[in-house]
Amino acid sequence: MKALLQFSEQSPELTADDVAEGVGISTPSAYRFLSLLRELDLVEDNGAGGYVLTPRILALADTAERSMRMSHVLRPMVERLSSVTGETALVIRRAGDFATCTEISQADRSIRLSFRPGQTMSLHHGAGPKALLAGMGREWAERYFDRLENRPPPAERDAVLAELPLITAQGWSQSVSEVDEDVWAVAAPITVSNRMVAVISVAGPQYRIGEERAARIREEVVNDAAEVSRTLSTWRE
Repeated sequence: MKALLQFSEQSPELTADDVAEGVGISTPSAYRFLSLLRELDLVEDNGAGGYVLTPRILALADTAERSMRMSHVLRPMVERLSSVTGETALVIRRAGDFATCTEISQADRSIRLSFRPGQTMSLHHGAGPKALLAGMGREWAERYFDRLENRPPPAERDAVLAELPLITAQGWSQSVSEVDEDVWAVAAPITVSNRMVAVISVAGPQYRIGEERAARIREEVVNDAAEVSRTLSTWRE
């Protein structure tokens, strides 16, 4: 990584000696690092004894910029949702075979949930994770269950697979006591160019959330997810 960071607007082309001096390593070590970066298609030989960044770096930079811009949109949204609903609001994204919390805002309550940014969850428990699983489609979900080291009982697997089309059709997912005991949650997808990129979720203790309040929270979550989806979709126009 230090070798890669030696490239800049002021130094777009570097030799192995340049990298060695900048990082503080030997020239042979610099060659090894540059060879690895070349194998990863991050740098290429410029034909004159030097190295330059490849277009793949631009794609990675664009992805990073979009993620930062997405955070600027999602952070105010979860804070608003938490304030309006009086419960914990989260953004959850898929990372391989897991769901992970990337944004969270907790309401000022005496009883609060234990979620935290970076926390991972399975994809088949909870409103948010199951909404992500539904967005991947039936075949992907079946392969996901086949890959699990600790597979759920067949009846639970079949119940989740049967629920996924309903989640997709209605545009939201709801759960009770699936991730934490006595915790109610609802989630709705954020989509960009017909691809799910994350879900918005609100969760709180079940005793605080009756049917009427659940319906109001669900409406807020679905509406906010749709609004964020529209905002993010304009970036691709």
